[in-house]
Amino acid sequence: MNAQKLDWSDVPFVLAVCESGSLSGAARQLGVNHSTVFRRIEGVETRLGVTLFERLSHGYVMTAAGEHFFRNGLQLRDGMNSIERELGGQDLRLEGALTVTTTDSLLHCLAPVFKDFQRKYPDIELRLLSGTRPLDLMQRDADIALRPTSAPPEHWIGRNLSKLAYAAYAQKDYLHIVQDRPTSEHRWIRLNDSLNQSPMSQITLLHKTEGAPVTISSSLMGVFELVRGGLGIGALPCYLGEAYADLVRVHDPEETFDSNLWMLAHPDIRRSARVHAFFEFATVRIREVLSGIC
Repeated sequence: MNAQKLDWSDVPFVLAVCESGSLSGAARQLGVNHSTVFRRIEGVETRLGVTLFERLSHGYVMTAAGEHFFRNGLQLRDGMNSIERELGGQDLRLEGALTVTTTDSLLHCLAPVFKDFQRKYPDIELRLLSGTRPLDLMQRDADIALRPTSAPPEHWIGRNLSKLAYAAYAQKDYLHIVQDRPTSEHRWIRLNDSLNQSPMSQITLLHKTEGAPVTISSSLMGVFELVRGGLGIGALPCYLGEAYADLVRVHDPEETFDSNLWMLAHPDIRRSARVHAFFEFATVRIREVLSGIC
């Protein structure tokens, strides 16, 4: 084995396939996509000039070279874990800062989750960053991201917490006022053009009658406040629209526009006690909060 050609970050991928016997099992173990594991294994074999696995119908079986890699790789992993435990001991304590980024609307919806987390872990200083500006976990802008997406970056670890559905809503009093008017006179509140690809914008385009008056907001929470204030109809995430008794769903959700709520973190900090505590706590509580909505 030529150590000059081995990328040490590939070792966990090889070990995961050795232990699970399949690409899909390794992907689940590592929290990455199936295709990522495939590329890393192919790359290792190409660089080393050996075949580590026999590709059989029932899975991946180690060759003699694969068994040699596995034995030595386990020793390497044990050594690295020992270093992390010794040098990262401070990170094993449930105290210190933890930065979580999410959107304004999810912060509004999930505030009880953050409250309960702080009560359980009072020595962790929770720092919440909200907004739609992309933050780079690779550069450690935040430790954890809670984001709606259908395609999370494959180099981050994460959990799919819930499906997110979207629908059109209006305030009860507004609907009473316009009930006898043609739909072309129903005012729609929509996001500005920079957010045209969002599910809310797509739903607005689908249902808004041509020529209907519009009011434009630069933020989702702006749309929410204007809809709830009785100005008109607006597309909202169901976790906002269904939370208020004075809002009425005007159109049912369109599955085409569904997304998922992902909790994501950089792989390098997955063993942080603070990150682990938040992942385990928030997974249960967020699923409880969002269960059954739409």
